[in-house]
Amino acid sequence: MKKLLIIQQQSSVVPHLLARLKAEPQIEVQVYSGDLESVEDYRSALKNVNLIFTAVGPKDADLDFESLFDAIDDVQPPISDFVMLSYAGVDDELAAPVAYPGVDDVEEFIKQQRYTIKIVDESEIPYSIIRMGTLANRPMGKYQLFNEGSQMPAGTVSAEAVAKLAYEMLVHQEWLNHSVGIIDL
Repeated sequence: MKKLLIIQQQSSVVPHLLARLKAEPQIEVQVYSGDLESVEDYRSALKNVNLIFTAVGPKDADLDFESLFDAIDDVQPPISDFVMLSYAGVDDELAAPVAYPGVDDVEEFIKQQRYTIKIVDESEIPYSIIRMGTLANRPMGKYQLFNEGSQMPAGTVSAEAVAKLAYEMLVHQEWLNHSVGIIDL
């Protein structure tokens, strides 16, 4: 039995991920309900956690992750995979500019996302990062994945497609220690 902690801020991806995880009796799911900047709240939630899925932001994800990783350092849970949702464009991989919903200062947003990814990368915990296009509320269709460093078009992606990719990362350990871009075709 593995324990998955989901840390999120009303992400439209999470309901689709939870639906997929219902078919996985070997994974116990816990949705975090504490303060996203509280080391103490994270400490309580991290006990015996093997998998973490995060969908925070778009603003101040860096502050949330500083607290989360302080707690991880304290608790030392047996994490085998940490899956993080981020945004296409944080690696300068987009062929065209993009507007980020809920973001007024794009330059600061990109800095925060890059710092958040740096925190994850330097933790030496196995991780997977999903750099998603703009989320769209539509059924899943065909989508395309892009390796880190590869140019990708600006586009949209269904929340269900992102959830499927996150599921594959968490359950099947696919794309371990990779950053993957995703958009619909």
